[in-house]
Amino acid sequence: MYHHILLATDGSAHAQQATEHAVHLAELAGATLHIASVVETRTEYDSAIIEREVVEESLRERAEEAIVAAEQAAARAGVETERWLLRGVPADELLTVIEEQDIDLVVLGEQGLSAFKTVLLGSTAEAVIHGTAVPVTVVGADGAA
Repeated sequence: MYHHILLATDGSAHAQQATEHAVHLAELAGATLHIASVVETRTEYDSAIIEREVVEESLRERAEEAIVAAEQAAARAGVETERWLLRGVPADELLTVIEEQDIDLVVLGEQGLSAFKTVLLGSTAEAVIHGTAVPVTVVGADGAA
């Protein structure tokens, strides 16, 4: 049924639960798990206190850690992976991967590390849901999909 599952992760509690769900689905389906994390380029910061490059490097390191954690979970389950460390607007970058990699299913957390941006559903999750015809599974911090 599924051949290419995209896991969007930022390392948040919701993303960690989404990782478990995506790995399980990929294992059951024999699918490749595409793991993506996006370094947000719209980050606000006080340039008098910290330089943009410092912020982006910190975000890149966090994204890399999130990918590695998901890769390790997939390896324990014997799931084949591909990785995508991207830079830009998260929803836009994820939608590009969905299209270019023929993704069959997207799994992501209900809210990411920047959950303060929205009240009910994370802005990235909402944008991906509305931006693709591919099924999207949204996982909460309690693991409920």
